Amino acid sequence: MMTGFDDAGFIFGQMDQLARAKLALIFAIHLVCFVALLRVAATQPTSFLHRAPFLVGSLAGSAVGGVLLGGFVVAASILAGRHSGLATVLFLNAGVISLYVIEFTILLSRGFFRRLLDDALQPEIRVAISFIVMVNAGYFTLMFLKDILLSDSLGVR
Repeated sequence: MMTGFDDAGFIFGQMDQLARAKLALIFAIHLVCFVALLRVAATQPTSFLHRAPFLVGSLAGSAVGGVLLGGFVVAASILAGRHSGLATVLFLNAGVISLYVIEFTILLSRGFFRRLLDDALQPEIRVAISFIVMVNAGYFTLMFLKDILLSDSLGVR
């Protein structure tokens, strides 16, 4: 069974139009996820991210934080792609996405699901429900990212 990793080899060795498009999509995914995470954390004063008031205090601070994190992930993806290959790039991005999943799980269980269920469930059950929801979101994000990285042309076929 071919997974696409067997013949992928090293990526981002030549910065052609396809490589730039892949990196732009990686950057956009991480930018949107991190800015959304910071904006949700801004609504909850008990959030761990409130220890960095610059990031959660305003939309501009969240955008700057998102650009910095997205740029860091893209730079690390370029280095990993040039020296280790496609699987390492995918694992690197999966690690960052898993951090989003964990933080979104905590925020959803304390905020959205608490208001939705009116404290009818125990906190542990709310955490389990939000974890299941966010693991599914993280999985589909990762599969989307895998399809982006394995693509060999721009556009829709």
